[in-house]
Amino acid sequence: MKKNRNILIMVFFYIIGSAIAVSYLPWWGLGVIFALGGFLFVKPLWQELLLGLLLGAALWAGISFIMSAQNHHILYHRFVEGKILTLNPFLLTAILGGLHGLLGSLFGHMLGIYLKRS
Repeated sequence: MKKNRNILIMVFFYIIGSAIAVSYLPWWGLGVIFALGGFLFVKPLWQELLLGLLLGAALWAGISFIMSAQNHHILYHRFVEGKILTLNPFLLTAILGGLHGLLGSLFGHMLGIYLKRS
């Protein structure tokens, strides 16, 4: 039961922290929060990478959808109708956000291991 509570705390930290970071910082705010989360919640590397990839993709795609909806999806329709992208722009954004979260988590995890050894 305690393990489930810790996972819930981590997910809430990532979601709330990312929302605050993206509100006040540019696009790299998400990576900072994931690095901080990887540093604070040291877990096995595969869990860190999976969490960074999945949550980064979901959060980044959600943020881009909200921004696109505020602009009435003008840029999205131009990409799709002009056949500039063969892939769905939100899927492409989710992939890039997942990589961004993955690298932030990896950095935080490695920093936590390095400082633990010193």
